[in-house]
Amino acid sequence: MNDLKIRTLWGTLFVAVLIGATWISPYTFSLLFVFISSFTLKEFYDLLTKSGAVPQQKLGIFAGIVLFLVSFFIARGALSEAWLLTLIPLMLSLFVAELYRNKTLEMPFRNIAYTTIGVIYISVPFALLNFFVYPRELGYTYEPKILLSLLFFIWASDSGAYLIGSKFGKHRLFERISPKKSWEGFFGGLAAAIIVAAILAQFWEQYSFVPLAIIAAITVIAGTFGDLIESMFKRSLGVKDSGNFMPGHGGLLDRFDSILVAIPMVYFILVFLR
Repeated sequence: MNDLKIRTLWGTLFVAVLIGATWISPYTFSLLFVFISSFTLKEFYDLLTKSGAVPQQKLGIFAGIVLFLVSFFIARGALSEAWLLTLIPLMLSLFVAELYRNKTLEMPFRNIAYTTIGVIYISVPFALLNFFVYPRELGYTYEPKILLSLLFFIWASDSGAYLIGSKFGKHRLFERISPKKSWEGFFGGLAAAIIVAAILAQFWEQYSFVPLAIIAAITVIAGTFGDLIESMFKRSLGVKDSGNFMPGHGGLLDRFDSILVAIPMVYFILVFLR
């Protein structure tokens, strides 16, 4: 019971901070997600060290921060897209820096590859969130409703999948990677997310039910793959959690594994819906 109380307390606080910082202003949003992106990437690199790799943590995290901040100012119209080219010298510097790491000469390109994968897997999706909250059709006005909807869909899906899966789950979704996930839980999570889309359509005046339902479905499908991908990653390393950032909830990578794959897919759909 004490573990459940701790888990509930931290989960509630986590949700409140996410919603509050996203809703209050673009600056609280950016500060929060720079922090989340950086520490999630650090967890990823820390896990990789268990496999014997030595990723360039500081340079990788720095590149992720630069990517997020440049994307933030591009999305709000303060910088041109050309500023994204600053990532070219940053990423090329990984190769140069590896030359001076005397203790990692055995597998230098593995270290470079893992560092780059971390930026692509974690930093790029978080950077894309800037274009969620600054939709071009609103003239660079801060609008967090789609991002909040995405978070609500993920949370509803997780809750629905757990409730339905634990009670009715019989057919395994992907037993080799995640033995507890079931098709019943997947469809329960999908139904919960679409119900949330119907509720949000009553409050988000500029967004009707059909586009929100499409986003909800894409979020659940892509998010399920995101969860499986992280499970595959952790299983290959023989670890249960990515870290211990929140008591009872594991690390930040555990909390955001679904959304890391959902963000690029939803953004892809949004480009066409708009």
